[in-house]
Amino acid sequence: MEVGKVPVEILKRSVFPYLGAKRKEVLVHSQLGEDSSIIDFGEYVAVLSTDPITASEKLSGFLSVIISCNDLASCGAKPIGILSTILLPEGSDESVLHNLMEEIDKAAKKLNIEVLGGHTEITTTVNKPIISTTAIGMAKKGEYITTKGAKIGDDVIVTKALGLEGTAILATDYEDLLLKHYDKDFILKAQSFINEINVIEEGLTAAQNGANAMHDITEGGILGAAYEIAEASGLGIEIYEEKLPVRPETKEICRFFGINPLKLISSGSMIITASDGDKIVKSLSEKGIQATIIGKIIKEGKYLITSKGKEEITPPERDEIYLVNRERIKV
Repeated sequence: MEVGKVPVEILKRSVFPYLGAKRKEVLVHSQLGEDSSIIDFGEYVAVLSTDPITASEKLSGFLSVIISCNDLASCGAKPIGILSTILLPEGSDESVLHNLMEEIDKAAKKLNIEVLGGHTEITTTVNKPIISTTAIGMAKKGEYITTKGAKIGDDVIVTKALGLEGTAILATDYEDLLLKHYDKDFILKAQSFINEINVIEEGLTAAQNGANAMHDITEGGILGAAYEIAEASGLGIEIYEEKLPVRPETKEICRFFGINPLKLISSGSMIITASDGDKIVKSLSEKGIQATIIGKIIKEGKYLITSKGKEEITPPERDEIYLVNRERIKV
């Protein structure tokens, strides 16, 4: 297997058949496209999600908190706290751990959540710091949203712009290379996208205004997220390339690295389906959040509509960010 998410077909063969005994308290079980599980606690439900951070180097502590809490927001749940497991390579200096915890603390305070616990360990099994974060949130029992709730005829909406996280990571981790080709202001603008990767407000707002399904756009970009929300719902989807919001900085950095922005990790943008997309767009706009209707939920088939016709959207492969490495870049 290659670097990145495990392919869908392998998940179906080697992961999903082995998920233990199903409990009646679990309202949303583990399945393809569902990033959170939901557990019944009477009037309220507990929403849980877990994620590692492996693609980023300099931003990993901050990202570890935001990314996991974004999954809760996709269910319309309010984050309460996180548990963080930090694995450090042998010989790591204490400053590495200190800096990671400072970043985690900064992000947790930004979201007004608590670090509930976790585990720290030095191990020979990793060659760079790895953080795995479990986020815990809550929602009223009848008000949570799932990835599998899309309905035929729903508008498909995305928030903000695509590729924000990937752009910020590349502009930060490869700043020295990019500065040989672009001015400092361009790089700083791209790096600043890291401040927009929180989707909690849009998740809560959309949940209160008629969203049928939501999914945080992470590895695999918008094409991966579109596939997953359709697959989870047992329906089809079509999205229109000309409607997709991609900022100039993202387009240019993707051009420089030779990667596709539509398959680039995109935390900061959420995909939402709703019978009244205009209502969602308006409610988000009133909160100062950009939102764009980009497509429709259809009976079957998964398509990107381009100026050249229909292109089938296939199961997400490894994210484009994993294709970037210093050895293949011509400076």
